[in-house]
Amino acid sequence: MRRLLLTFAMLAASAATVHAAPAHAAGSSGDGPLDCGALATMSFADTAVTSATMVSGQRFDYPDSLFNALAGDHAYTENVSFCRVVGTIEGTIGFELWLPKYWNGKFQAVGNGGYTGAINYPAMGAALQRGYATASTDTGHKSKDMFDVSWMDGYNQDLMNFGYRSQHLTALRAKDIMVAFYGHGPRYSYFNGCSTGGWQGLTEAQKFPDDYDGVIAGAPAHDFVRLQANILILAQLRAEHPEGNLSDADRRMLADAAVAKCDPQDGVTDGLISHPLQCDFDPAELQCGREGEGNCLSAAQVERARFLYGERTTDRGLRLYPGPAWGTVTRSSEPQPVDETGLVKALDAAPDWDFRTFDPDRDIPELEEKMLDDLSAMNPDLRIFYSNGSKLIVYHGTLDPGISPYHTLQYREMVERALGSGITRSFYRIFLVPGMGHCRGGPGPDEFDMVTALEDWVEKGKAPERIVAVKRSNGRVTRSRPLCAFPQIAVYNGDGSTDSAENFTCQMPSRRRAQ
Repeated sequence: MRRLLLTFAMLAASAATVHAAPAHAAGSSGDGPLDCGALATMSFADTAVTSATMVSGQRFDYPDSLFNALAGDHAYTENVSFCRVVGTIEGTIGFELWLPKYWNGKFQAVGNGGYTGAINYPAMGAALQRGYATASTDTGHKSKDMFDVSWMDGYNQDLMNFGYRSQHLTALRAKDIMVAFYGHGPRYSYFNGCSTGGWQGLTEAQKFPDDYDGVIAGAPAHDFVRLQANILILAQLRAEHPEGNLSDADRRMLADAAVAKCDPQDGVTDGLISHPLQCDFDPAELQCGREGEGNCLSAAQVERARFLYGERTTDRGLRLYPGPAWGTVTRSSEPQPVDETGLVKALDAAPDWDFRTFDPDRDIPELEEKMLDDLSAMNPDLRIFYSNGSKLIVYHGTLDPGISPYHTLQYREMVERALGSGITRSFYRIFLVPGMGHCRGGPGPDEFDMVTALEDWVEKGKAPERIVAVKRSNGRVTRSRPLCAFPQIAVYNGDGSTDSAENFTCQMPSRRRAQ
């Protein structure tokens, strides 16, 4: 269950990289930027610039970081000259800011993943290649791995830095340094992150709406308390009702059966459910007969499967963190020791419960009263962000096993109730990605360019309705499919290759969403 909170931390810029050639040289006079090294001698509020060095346009290999493995064999940048600024804020929050010689005049901060205390170099590299000045922070601590909780020691400043302060302070100081280097600040500022990075993006929109003109928030893990409580609830079920536990084969059988039933709903059978929230699959279809033989589920396993997927509440009506969508292979592991969860590590003292005595109706409200404002981004009041003219794009893979697309839609519904559906749609779009896992991967097309979509919306007023995603194999595009602004889905036109996006249109689902 350790990976259930933030299943796989990814590059904040997971979309397909578009290499846009910047149009002009940096610097207020057009004669080039301030001498890079001079930044190390300058003073910025609560900030120490420990080094500022010019990197030539030749290959620059990323320094050691937990994120580098996600870049595969391409953990480097090349053909871009930039000033690499390394520093700390308040003595503990580490950050890097890369200032390209040929600047597009814009700023893109990138997000983190898991509980990471590390600089996201691959995401910075993707932004740099597009001509952006770009920044990343270690959120105020150093991690042993993506899900290291050893640095958490009660409800202290380190936790606040991780929860919301580090990204905001990095945005402020990065802009100060850009003014010193270029002679002026960015024309537009954007945030781009997935998983924890998606949480960070929503935090910026809610708490610090003046920081960014646009936010990309992928698979946001922004409900810390209920997501963490989910770990305890599922561990409790496995321990107390083992008769309902599912084997790896059972979980795969459930996913395959759901796909077989609901895949054709978009007009083509291709292994993808375009609208899994509408899928009417019932695990009872796999329940064993009297013989109880073959590939089938017991009655207890059917009930467990019903609980594992989709929206869920306690018997007393408390809304719990939802499960994944049908077609997803759920995760399974031994119950996690209570003292290894971030939820408990974040408390000032160990609670008087473990996963066996955890009562969500009693304990979740109490935990939220203490933690919600600092360790979640659930405030639906985005009025200032909207009034600023800022835009929000959220994307979510439909096969995400840990961060539920249902939760992404639940939060959108909260915003609509607070601001109205018309206002919400004018600045906030969701794109579900059929067949994609957590931030990337899975059988469906998982490469797309959300950055250009956000730029067009913010800078040109062109709201995104359709974004093409592709799937690659051995570097070759094997399938493309349009991603449609929710609630629309991609439907096959009935003519031409089903692996080509041009043969699909975005339209409303023909049937009501399944509950």
